Amino acid sequence: MDYQKTATDILNHVGGEKNIEHVTHCATRLRFNLKDDSKADTDSIKKIKGVLGTANSGGQYQIIIGSNVNNVHDELIKLGNFKTDTTDNSGNKKRGFSLILDTLSGIFTPILPAMIGCAMIKALLVILSVTSLISKESEIFTILTFISDSAYYFLPMLLAWSAAVKFKVNVGLAIALAGVLLHPTFSTLLSSEDAITFLGIPVTKATYGSSVIPIILAVWVMSYVEKFADKVSPNIIKTMLKPLLIILIMAPLTLITIGPLGAIIGNYVAEFVGFVNTNMGWLVSGIVGATFPFLIMTGMHYSLGPIAITAYTTTGLEPIVGPGMLIHSLAQGGAALAVALLTKDKQVKQIASSTSATAVLGVTEPALFGIALRFKKALIAIVIAGAVGGIYVGSFGVARSAMGITGLATLPAFITEDPYNLLHAVIGCAIGFLVAFVMVFILRFKDVDEEESQEKDEENDLVKIHQSLKNSVLTSPLKGDVVELNNVKDETFSSGVLGKGIAILPKEGRLFSPVKGKITTIFPTLHAIGITSEDGIEMLIHIGLDTVKLEGKYFKAKAKSGDQVNVGDLLIEFDIDGIKNEGYDLITPIIITNTNKYLDVLTTEKETIDTEEILLTIVSDQYMSERGKENE
Repeated sequence: MDYQKTATDILNHVGGEKNIEHVTHCATRLRFNLKDDSKADTDSIKKIKGVLGTANSGGQYQIIIGSNVNNVHDELIKLGNFKTDTTDNSGNKKRGFSLILDTLSGIFTPILPAMIGCAMIKALLVILSVTSLISKESEIFTILTFISDSAYYFLPMLLAWSAAVKFKVNVGLAIALAGVLLHPTFSTLLSSEDAITFLGIPVTKATYGSSVIPIILAVWVMSYVEKFADKVSPNIIKTMLKPLLIILIMAPLTLITIGPLGAIIGNYVAEFVGFVNTNMGWLVSGIVGATFPFLIMTGMHYSLGPIAITAYTTTGLEPIVGPGMLIHSLAQGGAALAVALLTKDKQVKQIASSTSATAVLGVTEPALFGIALRFKKALIAIVIAGAVGGIYVGSFGVARSAMGITGLATLPAFITEDPYNLLHAVIGCAIGFLVAFVMVFILRFKDVDEEESQEKDEENDLVKIHQSLKNSVLTSPLKGDVVELNNVKDETFSSGVLGKGIAILPKEGRLFSPVKGKITTIFPTLHAIGITSEDGIEMLIHIGLDTVKLEGKYFKAKAKSGDQVNVGDLLIEFDIDGIKNEGYDLITPIIITNTNKYLDVLTTEKETIDTEEILLTIVSDQYMSERGKENE
């Protein structure tokens, strides 16, 4: 694999260096914060050698590479002078749940190696202790124990660093703030029976070692305090006054308010985890095992991180997420192996074989994006196997004693004081692998040669349609992004009550005629136009939603009702920026209002379109009757 070429091709197709605000990577994916996601050419990216797939979720544009992601990332960094400031000035800001997922991903991804490394030492200690190869009273056991605890006890400091990078605040000050929470003197005060006060204000007694939420909240608040300190500090003494103000404000605020609030939230999370594990453990593991492919695809698996870490740091065991993840890994491996045995395509066989091995070891994304999403029957098999195996391990209370990826390579993490925990984990692995493997054989799947044959038939059908329909093809009246009609935020259009069609989010404020025909009406407010083609296709083009309220402002007619028009004639000009600034959605539905006269309205598969390209194809009785005669 030529890492430099792969990185170069990726850089070109994500919109270039200027479109990248920030890029990082996890175990298998490049993770981009792009200024404008629409500039990423997803179809071209998927064709790049070394790319297994793409995903756009959790506020990030993600490109799945597999085990070589680190090498591709390094080459990408060499190619571009990327900004470390991830502020999105393009107007494409993340909001709501996407913002939460993006934040969690950005905070937890950089610290995972430290957590996994220490967790695996914990698993090793369990093995050495259970097998009596080492005494718990020995000095080496003691040293390895505090080494394995280091990343978790000082977790607030690791999170302070990654959160500071994510929230764009001074890293040193954030780590110092975590140090306040973990300082030995503060720990001594917590152990005393006397109340703690600061300037007469009581300080809640809460321990912050291994905590997650308090420091993340504190660094987030610090991002605003830092701006305030920067604003009020005179330039001549800013170097000294700014950090002084930040520490003087944030340290007491964190000890008195933010820390206790985070601790309370963390306690509720811990109680919730305990309740779920006690009452619904079998169901939760089944749900996690079945849905984990979709959680990975959407990036939502990061939302489970705080729950898993809270459970682990509270009890030393994690029974909520890990067992289901383990079954999912084996199910991915079993399904991929079955595909490798069944497929006749040499390239698919090679990919399926290699990704099966990596999946059972715990790295599932290559198998998920390279095989499961391509062969949907394999994905169904994985979901079934994940549910069956997950319910099994959940029913026996299987838990892991170390964090990190889950697979055969990390089975020692399931060695606990319960002698049967590992046994049930192994049985669960066998169930997940075998059920997925067998289900692929039962469900079967359409192989590559069958897909290609079907694609050729479909292409031939489209050619026949175009040949027989000639004037029943509509070109796009606008240049912009294509949007399915059911995604338009107006039920009148999205419900299809006015007819079938498509919508376009315009990039230019010019509307052209999509057909040769006659303008039946231009609304007085100029926001909508009705056209009838020469062969009787009636259409409505509605520029924006609720733009009738503008009463013609920002619109300029270039034609009038009753005019005869040809394909490509300019009909209406409109001011995109002006309409947007008024707060209106510019999504433009193109509706075939006499849809009931036709057998179907076929829409383009393009994501972006120009005015010279085919947008809609109207299927008439003539073509279908000819098709019926052929079938006879």
